[in-house]
Amino acid sequence: MSEVGYRTRNILRLVDMQPTMTSFSTVALIIAKSEPNIFLDKLNSEKRGVINFTLRDSKRHIVNCKCWGIQACVEEYNAMLQIGDVVDVVGAKVMAITAPNSCGGLSEHQRYQPRSTLPCALVVNEGYGYVVKHNCEDVATLQPLRQLMHQPHKSMSTVLKLSDVRCAAPGAELRPAVFIDLLVVVAAVRPVRELKRKVARNGNYLMHCLELVVIDASCPDGMMFTLWHADWIRRAQYWQPGKTMLHLIDVRISHSQYYACPVLSHASCTLIYENPLPKSPDCQALLAFAATAPLKTYDLFAQTDLDNLPAAEQIQTQMTVQQIYARAEGELQDATSEHFTAVLYAMVSKFDIDGLTNCINKNKSCLRLIPSNRNDCDNEHCVLQFSMDFSGARFEHFFNINIQLSDQTGTLVESRLSGGVADHLLGLNADAFQRLLERRKTELKWRFLLKYFEVKLLVKKPTAMRKNLTVIVVDMELIQLERLIQKMTTF
Repeated sequence: MSEVGYRTRNILRLVDMQPTMTSFSTVALIIAKSEPNIFLDKLNSEKRGVINFTLRDSKRHIVNCKCWGIQACVEEYNAMLQIGDVVDVVGAKVMAITAPNSCGGLSEHQRYQPRSTLPCALVVNEGYGYVVKHNCEDVATLQPLRQLMHQPHKSMSTVLKLSDVRCAAPGAELRPAVFIDLLVVVAAVRPVRELKRKVARNGNYLMHCLELVVIDASCPDGMMFTLWHADWIRRAQYWQPGKTMLHLIDVRISHSQYYACPVLSHASCTLIYENPLPKSPDCQALLAFAATAPLKTYDLFAQTDLDNLPAAEQIQTQMTVQQIYARAEGELQDATSEHFTAVLYAMVSKFDIDGLTNCINKNKSCLRLIPSNRNDCDNEHCVLQFSMDFSGARFEHFFNINIQLSDQTGTLVESRLSGGVADHLLGLNADAFQRLLERRKTELKWRFLLKYFEVKLLVKKPTAMRKNLTVIVVDMELIQLERLIQKMTTF
């Protein structure tokens, strides 16, 4: 299998497959790939495996090709052949399969591999056939096949809007999986996470997970899209937020108990076309929307959205701490709104101005918000830009102070005093605060701690992109005891 390319006169197109063929050879592009499945062959007590490649050699047709062999053979296929490679399939057997489902649904078998457009599949058995990379010097063959990575074989007339699929109800995770088509733009790429999965036979093994946020014009707040496949995680590192468009075919949608909302995930049957061509009017409209959509980082710290706070004079509805929690997460919750405002009369029971997260940094390149104890952004684009053509300060500092507000019904622990509001109330900015003596910092803290204030708040409920409740101080004013009693009595 180490040999690259081959020469034969019997190269056929995928559309020429017939179930009677026992030595079929073709040149095609890998557009999807499964993880290798290794198992113990009970007949000879050796480990064998199988891996599936989804192949394409024209704008219309795709087929699946299963490669069987001993464990080393299958693992070599997995390491050697990647999504986007043009390969030579030599000596494959053609098998008849059930005709593609014309009703749009997926059969039980089709859930584990992409849907073929032809009633045949290829099988490559070790010792009888093989798959290798095509000759890299054959540009005339490579170029048109590689372009197929951007040319969907399926019409975009079947794509749904994100706003239509966000209505998956709680409990949907207990129902059969639902697979849909979408046209979306990448809004954010989060760092790759490592997870340990426990397997009965082999113990723990390490898995990688990449979470993205995707948007369309109907859902600018975005939906979570999770990738588990190593090849797609590798390719996703080059996707650009606001610019990379994805045509997702048979992507799985389910209700996540962790995020308490619908999420998208790549499944064994999912196909992804990056920056689809030709650019249809729908594609052009989506890219135009993404170019003008407000820049969001979708990070936990960034959810404060300090540039779009409501005017303090417009916040009039008085609430207690108990009522705020009830409306945000409890029995008074309104599903039609993701945020609300409130006026709270309470004592500042905690003012964490000397804590580790009292200031955070905004990256001047990507505008992401990161804790002040970190010196670098993990965004590869920022690292590259800073190293090449960026001069001056890399970060802008601003306050992010956790304060806790207590009244007769309880304590609101999620409140944060941030940005320009904090600068105004404290009388200095974050850079000046860093230069203060510890004595002055303590004096500043006791200007607020254990005193009563009229506090105007913007409350943002938990969402898929922000799992925790966020409470932002829009304004706060010291209140005298007589006025506090009057407000509490009237209320």
